[in-house]
Amino acid sequence: MLSAFPSHAEKMLNNCYNILFGRWNLSIHSSKIHEFLNLQYQLFSAFSQCYPQANDFTSLLNFPRSGVVVADSQRWSFVKHGLGLRFVREHPVPQLVVDMHDQFGDCAKVDWWRLTLFLESMGTTIERVEAEQAVLDHNRHIQQVAR
Repeated sequence: MLSAFPSHAEKMLNNCYNILFGRWNLSIHSSKIHEFLNLQYQLFSAFSQCYPQANDFTSLLNFPRSGVVVADSQRWSFVKHGLGLRFVREHPVPQLVVDMHDQFGDCAKVDWWRLTLFLESMGTTIERVEAEQAVLDHNRHIQQVAR
């Protein structure tokens, strides 16, 4: 299955998979971070399969401006903006937002902005400081697991 992907996408998917399915102790937001990263992985995989010609992961010059992908039987629309893609789940409802606003293709990346938009789309309010701390805790744990 992965052999049809551009080699860059295949490497990124493998890295994401290794991070996603590692074990860690759950903090208050880490289960949501895990859910978010899993969705990023699924969306990146679906996008790479639907748009194999989109291989400029630095500037996204050959990426479509908008489109639709299906990931895990869920319909997601996307819009290119800046150096990233914003995915919005259309079906099933409720709508969820996964905004890979930069470094598209690094589906193991989570930052306070990505986490905040995702949680808010789920109806959960989070302060910036709380989101930043959750991401720092997550990154610290990933570094410990990697050792």
